[in-house]
Amino acid sequence: MKRRLCEKGSFDVTRLKPRSIVIALMLSTLVWTAPAAAQEAPTAEMAAAAKAFLAGLAPRSGDASFAFTDDERFDWHYTPRGRDGMKIGDMIRRQRDDAKTLMRSTLSARGILKAEAIMALEAILAEIEGSSLSYRDPEKYFISVFGTPGVFPWGWRLEGHHLSINVTVAAKGEVSVTPTFLGTNPMRVPSGEHKGKFIQYDEFILAVRLMRSMTSEQKAKAVIGERALGNIVAGPGRGDALDQREGMPVTELDESQQLLLLQLIDAYVGNARGEIGAPYMKLIEDGWAETKFAWAGPVSEVEPFYYRIHGPRILIEFDNTQGGGNHVHSLWRDPVNDFGRDDLHRHYKGAPVVHGHRP
Repeated sequence: MKRRLCEKGSFDVTRLKPRSIVIALMLSTLVWTAPAAAQEAPTAEMAAAAKAFLAGLAPRSGDASFAFTDDERFDWHYTPRGRDGMKIGDMIRRQRDDAKTLMRSTLSARGILKAEAIMALEAILAEIEGSSLSYRDPEKYFISVFGTPGVFPWGWRLEGHHLSINVTVAAKGEVSVTPTFLGTNPMRVPSGEHKGKFIQYDEFILAVRLMRSMTSEQKAKAVIGERALGNIVAGPGRGDALDQREGMPVTELDESQQLLLLQLIDAYVGNARGEIGAPYMKLIEDGWAETKFAWAGPVSEVEPFYYRIHGPRILIEFDNTQGGGNHVHSLWRDPVNDFGRDDLHRHYKGAPVVHGHRP
């Protein structure tokens, strides 16, 4: 069942001042995804899950285990290429259960369902393309663990075609889950048994609704191009490609539009467990006055478009240019704390954080 933001016992965001809306969404997210007494990121649970996962892989645990300082931690991609790590297709049932427990320790139920749907989409794509399942393999996804779980800092990653979730645990209660890339091809399944399946519907339709709600003056500020950009900009190796924020200041949206934008942001942040996502929403609120929304392309449900949400602690990109507007690339990054860089700098000033790196 989808969450409703104004349920009995929750918060009526329509009565709040604009700056307070973010706090309301943060609190309502906690109401629905995390117990009131468990607002700190569950780093102990995450460590236990990662330890159990590695132990269950023996004698092949080394396939999934890397030093925290290994360059592999920054080598993230979303294309169908060869990867290091432990392949899900090589795991027996018990090991797959351990992998699922590791996912649950960090991701929300929504985030897990979305990740699994993206994996399963490979078989549908193979059928559409007429390619082999050895190339479009729904089990060709890999889990890697960096460092020693429970000994800070450490982290883990889930990655394969159109999926890259990078998790860094810098200290007790402090978790970064960016960069996170989710993609879908096809965006809408055009035919067959799964016709109409639309995995990233919220990321798509909430943005369209926001643009349709705008006045001509607002659109003039938000639109940065007549055509979609063709892809995300701040992909692998380009973490600092968008140093200037473009588009319309989000504070110039009215209250209902700001709420719609926050629901759109929650479509990304809400893929993390509430104890991780809710505090992150507070960081977004702190930089709300400096956040901008940008759009490129027509406002349409059938033509390619691109949008961006960019603030001090949030960078979201969405592009559906490829495949005639039926192939999505989406990205959630933290301009300050990707791979836990800010957390590591504050807590472990001597840790090997490569400040000149562009992951």
